[in-house]
Amino acid sequence: AIPAAGAAAAARCGASILAPRRARRLVQLVRSATAAGGDVEVGTAAERETYLEIASRPSRFQESQWGPEDVCVVLLEAMRVQWNHGYPSTPRGYPRTTHGFHEYPAGMQAAAADRILDVLPGNSLLDPFAGGGTSLVVGMSKGRETFGVDVSPLAAFVATHRTWRPAPGAETATFEWMRATAQAASDGLDAAAVASREEESSANLPGLEPETSESASEENPEPRGKSGAKGGGGVPRAWRAIRRSLRTALESPNADTAAPPPPGLGGTTPAQALWFCLSVALQRSQKGRGKRRKRGYKNQRRKARAETESAIKEQSATEAESDAAALFRKCVDEYCDRVNELCAFVPVGTPPPVIVNGDVRNLPEALRRDLPEDSSIAAALTSPPYPGVYDYLSFARKVRAGSGAALMDDGSRSPGDDDGSRSPDPDDGSRSPAGSDGKDRRGTLRYFATAVPGDRSWPDEWNVGEFGSRRELRRDPRAFKEAWQEDQTRWIRVVARALAPGGRVAIMIGDGANVDTRASTVDAGAAVGLTHVASVSMALTHETAEGLVWNAARREHLVLLEKPRD
Repeated sequence: AIPAAGAAAAARCGASILAPRRARRLVQLVRSATAAGGDVEVGTAAERETYLEIASRPSRFQESQWGPEDVCVVLLEAMRVQWNHGYPSTPRGYPRTTHGFHEYPAGMQAAAADRILDVLPGNSLLDPFAGGGTSLVVGMSKGRETFGVDVSPLAAFVATHRTWRPAPGAETATFEWMRATAQAASDGLDAAAVASREEESSANLPGLEPETSESASEENPEPRGKSGAKGGGGVPRAWRAIRRSLRTALESPNADTAAPPPPGLGGTTPAQALWFCLSVALQRSQKGRGKRRKRGYKNQRRKARAETESAIKEQSATEAESDAAALFRKCVDEYCDRVNELCAFVPVGTPPPVIVNGDVRNLPEALRRDLPEDSSIAAALTSPPYPGVYDYLSFARKVRAGSGAALMDDGSRSPGDDDGSRSPDPDDGSRSPAGSDGKDRRGTLRYFATAVPGDRSWPDEWNVGEFGSRRELRRDPRAFKEAWQEDQTRWIRVVARALAPGGRVAIMIGDGANVDTRASTVDAGAAVGLTHVASVSMALTHETAEGLVWNAARREHLVLLEKPRD
């Protein structure tokens, strides 16, 4: 306890460093104690109010509801959590696990998904627009059998690695092996840096111009300098050494490295998880780069060139290459810690998810075999594309050509494949089956199996199958609304067919392109035989002095539909 006057001063000083909600709560405590003439008890239960307690009260947003009060209460609390905390971070008190590891656009707040599960029955869960795998991770933490579908190869890549777990009983050995391999890659950095320079030199590539703020980034995946995609597959020069060293560490482990652990539970392996961490590390290093030149730009280039020339003479890695290796090790440590936390929250015996990379509206029979039979799923939870808002496949290509380019040395083999072979099956990489193991699961993700095309001629899987995209809206604005409703009905029909009698689907969706998506969703559900249980909406509007109303945030809805029992 501290005097009220001292607490008031602390509140004034700390207001700029505390989260806005926490700062407001501290000021409220100070005012209450000052009025009562007492002391402020810092760290009390009142100050540590949980996110669900906050969500149980009406928010500052405009809220609307339709349906039974007891169901609407749950849906409103979920939407308040979504709007209060956003994505991808989780609120204080909710386990972070693997949520948000690797950037993915938009997404459902994990704590909101957790609350929605309270009105979804059964022990199985389907997400037809899996995205980064938030609902799959939350479903696993509740012991549910989970199934995810997404047309974006990037979504399948991220969701697979967020839901992956080491083999039961081999968690410690797997994490130790991953950390040891990352360290071995770092130890071999000097040799890899020298080999990369010799390779560039023998290929008559431009030589040693160092990385600058004009280098490759997520927004500009190909550097504007001379190196370009041909000089390292689009990977910034500072990252080529650690990429080569990681490849060497995986293909030729030293005597001090333990034998590779078993693949684990999910559609990837510990080796591919290391490449995933390398992609995350490169992605984080590129945030904000290339957007503006810093002061002393020419001096930075001169200094970097001097460091490079010194590294060449000493046959060692540059400072930038060492920084890249350090960031990679940091990402591996973080990933291991977060997967370990996920293992602690997932009940023993929970099966790994089945993740299918394809268009849920038109899945080939070969992919449908990986999903359960019709009328067998207890519940579905998803957030489909908002009409005319995002271009998810465009984002996937941009990331694959940017940070994802670190995954391969060339287009002929996938990381983690011992013999460098690739399956000739055109559907290779379209699914991550939960029950596969060994060689069959290596390189199966389409994200791994597709090389970045130098002429930007991406395979069809990276270009077609998305609905409601911003590109589609620009192509034909007049026909967009009708096409949207047709596609909305098609995917909801697929979900309705998968649901067991009495099963429910919760859909979080936002307005766009002048489409009232709540009405659109309810109408589409009715067209395929689903009944409306309840729905809520959140909006933030302002009124001008002239009486005009404008939206300060996109209106979002949470709709709950149910399949009638026989």
